[in-house]
This record gives sequence, structure tokens and C-alpha cells, in this order.
Amino acid sequence: MNTPSARPTVVVVGGGAAGSLAALHLVREATDGVDLVVIDPTEDLGTGTAFGTADPTHLLNVPASGMSALPDDPGHFARWRATTTGDEVDPHEFAPRAAWGRYLADTLSSALADAGSRVTLRHVRRRAVGVQHDTHGVTVTLDDDSTVTGQALVIGTGLPAPSVAWAPRALRDSERFLPDPWAPGMLERVRHDVASLPDVLVVGTGLTMVDIVSTVTTNARSDRFVHAVSRSGELPRRHADGPQAPAVPDISEWGHALDAIVSHVRAHLTSAERLTGDWRPGVDGLRHLVQDLWGRLDEADRVTFLRDHAGEWNRVRHRIPSPSARRIDDLHVGGRLATYAAQVTDAEVLDNGLRVHLSDGSVRDVGWVVNATGPDTDVRNLHDPLLDDLLRSRPDGSLAVTATAGMGFRTRGGRPVGSSGHPQAPIWVLGALRRGELWESTAIPDIRNQALATAEAVLSASTSGAVTEDVTP
Repeated sequence: MNTPSARPTVVVVGGGAAGSLAALHLVREATDGVDLVVIDPTEDLGTGTAFGTADPTHLLNVPASGMSALPDDPGHFARWRATTTGDEVDPHEFAPRAAWGRYLADTLSSALADAGSRVTLRHVRRRAVGVQHDTHGVTVTLDDDSTVTGQALVIGTGLPAPSVAWAPRALRDSERFLPDPWAPGMLERVRHDVASLPDVLVVGTGLTMVDIVSTVTTNARSDRFVHAVSRSGELPRRHADGPQAPAVPDISEWGHALDAIVSHVRAHLTSAERLTGDWRPGVDGLRHLVQDLWGRLDEADRVTFLRDHAGEWNRVRHRIPSPSARRIDDLHVGGRLATYAAQVTDAEVLDNGLRVHLSDGSVRDVGWVVNATGPDTDVRNLHDPLLDDLLRSRPDGSLAVTATAGMGFRTRGGRPVGSSGHPQAPIWVLGALRRGELWESTAIPDIRNQALATAEAVLSASTSGAVTEDVTP
């Protein structure tokens, strides 16, 4: 076992929400000091894909009261909003997502200032492509062949740009196809375009579609019409206009079989609606119990849930902010938006747009097609060099193995479990990379709790010297 350093270096890969939350809590918890190296090509830490948008109509889908970066201070974000806006802030408001990105960056900066010389943070604007480990810790290789070393590695990269596996070749080759709507300036390009056909086709009808539609129809040409398609054609349900107390069930007798749990969930939602007049308190009462229920399922039942029930659950769990829902309603009523259950089967290039063929037999002539299908959640399909390197075979076994449906990695307390069945290196993951084992692992309340637990575990292991060995039986 190596001699522990009084001041460890911790490498954090990811500068979006997950990585920045991990860095924030490492700063706050490092009473004996720590040197942080955050690796991400982004210019500013804290934003990432989710919170990098500049459009003020793109709103958080969780009220301000649920978006604190600090688990022990639920009003922190709302107070920050009040301070920065100069106005009294309703804790139940749905704030702009860009505001939360600024909040996280500001909170991290303030924590660093408070820490003084006790903590340093260096932002390396490169991509991590590989990792090696030895008795001293880890060495992370970057995309310019340089390396960064540390006693521990925390990976909070989230997921990459949306998948385009569904798109026909003719569509993928077209300049009028936006594979990643969050690439800087892409949606504004569509909004301000007056030379192409006026209609826009959005593929996907989830929360990303809601934001896309808002951008491409606001201060845009008056003849703009948006078609939104997905396999179900259904939108997420909307948030209530005001706060509601959750109806929390007793799940102790719900068992471990999927059919039984689904039956209990449906009965609970029916009961909550009967008692409160609304199904939402029933869903919100399940919010912090889902990881427990997911943990009861065997692998076969988890796969069945993903196939048969995940879509329905996501539509009631991840809801549209009420202001955004009203905007969508207005577009529907005003004849500027229609949603369909269909898939794209083919596309042809036109002089001023694209002719898109759909699985329902219809054809749409549009100026643009925008991808809102979301990322591929199977890490084996992402072609991310760092994640691939964790999964590759090594003489002493891989550093990680995938969890259910490839949704991230199996872990023990956040540490990836290798092919040997044990953590092989001082590596921790959080956020989307734990979804397969936790299911609920992508919302800020989940990630902030993981970030705090990860910081405590990393710092404890780094100062004790146990970071380089698996001490869990």
C-alpha cells in the first residue's frame, strides 16, 4: 500500500453538471486540502449540454426548491436567484436552465474562494481518452497524448450528443439535418432561416422537443409549422400550476417481482388521484423510492420494464414545466404544431429543404429536420474512448463491466466493478453512468447526493491510503 499524501490530487473528467457538482463537493469537503484537475474541452465549467442553452424559454423541469446544489440547504438555489435577479423568487418557479448553469459555476467559484489555498483547481480543456492505474493512483491520457496523474479519478461525463442511428443515410448527409440541437447556434440558424421551406420536422416528442419547438417558433417566420414525431407520438405530461404535497406509499410489502410492483404502483396512483384529485402527488411520492424498487428487480425484470413500462413512467415522471406546457398548448391551438406517432423511413433532398417519408405512409416537405431522440444510453455504443478503455480487457481484468442494458457501469459504492467482480482502481462514477444500477440517476437531486457521497469517499480513501485497494469484502 502506498504512503498517503497529505494533499491528494483528484482528477475529475466532465465539466457539466455531474463533474462540476463532484468538484464542488470535493472543494467543500476537503478539510485537509486537495488539488483538483477537471478535464473537459468546454470553456466554462458548470453548464454542459443540459444547462448551456442561452434561450430563456428553455426551463428547468424541476421547481427551484428542488435544484439546490447542496443537499443540506434546499433553498440555496432560490436564494441565489433572488440575489442575482434582485427580485423575490417563488421557490416553485421553473427557472431558465441557463440560470442554473450560472448558479453552479458561481457556487463552485465561491467555494474555491472560501477554501483559499486549501484547494486548487486546474481546468484542462482536453478530452480524456484512457486510464491506467498502479499502486500510486491513476494516470489519465488526453487526446493530445499528454497525461494527468492523481490519487483518484471521478468520472461525471453524462451522455454524449443524441444518437442518429435511426436516421437514413440521405438525411444524415444533409446540411438541413441537425443531429445535435444543442450544438452552439444550430437552433438559431433554423429560427432565422427564411429561404428554406417553412416547416420543421422534429424527431422525438420528449422534453427536448419542447425546447426545440419553443426556439424555432419564437420570433420566427409567421408561416413556420412544426411536425413532431416519435414511436408513441405522446408528449410528457405537464406539471401542475402550483405546489402539491407528495403522497408517499408504504412499499414494504410490494415484493420483488415486476408484475407485482407495477400493480402496486398503479393502485397507488389511483388511490392518490382519488384522495387528492390529481395523479401527480402519487408519482412524486414514489420519487425517492424508485431506486429501492429498481434494486429489487432481477435482470430479466429490469429489461422487461425498459421494454414495456419505461416510456410510460418517463412521461409522468419527467414532466413539462407548466409555462412551457402552456406555450405548447398555444402552438397546438394556433395551428403551428402537430404531433404524430410515426418514424422516419426515408428522405430526399429538395432544392430548399427535405422530403421526409414516415412510417404511417405520409410525406412531409420541410426546411429542416431536428433530432430530439436523445442519446444512446448503452455505453457500449457510444464510441467514447475513455469509457471503452474502462471496458477493455487487461491482464488483471477490465476496470468496469456494464450494468443493465449497458446503461453505465456496475459499481460498489460508486466505484466501477471490474470483470474480477471487485473494484480494480481508485475510480468513481456518478450521474448517467450509474443509471443501469439505480435507474433514477440523472436528475440534479440524485446527482448532487452522489456527488457529496463520492467526495466524502474519495477524500477519505485518499488520505487513508485505501484508495488503491478494494477493502470491501
